[in-house]
Amino acid sequence: MSEHGSSDGSASSRQRLAARPAWRELDLDALGSNLAEARRRAGPGTRLIASIKADAYGHGVVAVARRLSELGVEMLATGSFADAVAVREAGITTRIEMFAGALPEAMGEYLAHGLTPTLHSMALAQAASRAATGPTNVHIKVDCGLGRIGVPYDDAPAFVDTVARLPNLVIEAIYTHLPFAGAQGRDWAISRIARFEDLLERLDEAGHRPAITEAIASAGLQLRVSSRATTVCPGHLLYGVTTGQAGFADDTGLKPVLRMVRARLIHTLRYDRAVQIGSSGALHKPAGTIVGTIPIGLADGLRPPAPGRSLSAILRGRAVPVMGVSMEHSTLDLTGVDTPAVGEVVTLLGSDGDAHITLRDLADAQGTSQTAVLMNFAGRLADGP
Repeated sequence: MSEHGSSDGSASSRQRLAARPAWRELDLDALGSNLAEARRRAGPGTRLIASIKADAYGHGVVAVARRLSELGVEMLATGSFADAVAVREAGITTRIEMFAGALPEAMGEYLAHGLTPTLHSMALAQAASRAATGPTNVHIKVDCGLGRIGVPYDDAPAFVDTVARLPNLVIEAIYTHLPFAGAQGRDWAISRIARFEDLLERLDEAGHRPAITEAIASAGLQLRVSSRATTVCPGHLLYGVTTGQAGFADDTGLKPVLRMVRARLIHTLRYDRAVQIGSSGALHKPAGTIVGTIPIGLADGLRPPAPGRSLSAILRGRAVPVMGVSMEHSTLDLTGVDTPAVGEVVTLLGSDGDAHITLRDLADAQGTSQTAVLMNFAGRLADGP
């Protein structure tokens, strides 16, 4: 993969794209721009942990981790042990916080790979203490209202006090996670952050003053929620995922890291008479209809439109309807395009001329979220060309 996530132009890469001409194009410069924007919003003196969970939101964990490390991020975070090991095997030494997700018996493997574990139960804390061979940083996650994972809020003071007395463990961080959307969610998050900050004050009075405290992630940075914690941990903001809540959320300055999803036409056919085509002949098309086929489908992460919605692609700078999405192919209605030819590039996400399809456009058409679209494409498309 090149600096911008494209293929290296080798003969093997060209042959692979000729054999199945469907690909994505990444812009890792946009990642750097979004990181700078996250730092600006966090404010001077606030530390930043960059989330690379879920294969860096589907963008490729090694390439993303390498770029973030080059840009001076002092810590990465993921819940995937496989992704963390891949980063280490690529020679990237930046510290990695492991979100909760392991059984106690995994603590030895975590520490062997230089990973910082998150503790949310005494069994995990005791296992980490046994596995450590010297002073070892650990992070503690507190559940302040999400109800997914973490030390229960009311139990946190006693838990922190007990962990602090275990051999070899150094409590470097105490954090919580409060994802939200919209005005009601913002109010909920603000109230829970207040609880978290009250907890930090009580811990401080008891002599526990971790270097890292964190309650704000991307939603907080985009929807203007503040915290007295020392650290932020943005995820989707780094990849240019927007909220679309105009006048309420601040999406300015964000650039998509997934720049393009494209494919080439592999087949075209003009019908000289009216036909019934598509699955079970459900599509009634008049004479003169031109159908084009591209080699990208469900297996590659593309999804059909939600009921009552439509999905489009771009050919020669103009929108064309997507008629159907099957396992490995999709069909386009190219009627009105002058002599479409095999090999022409079709854009499913990105820009061509004056026409644009954004990640939000694609998510809206599919009736899902932008992160779901990214996860659908994750690891399925070649990088190029």
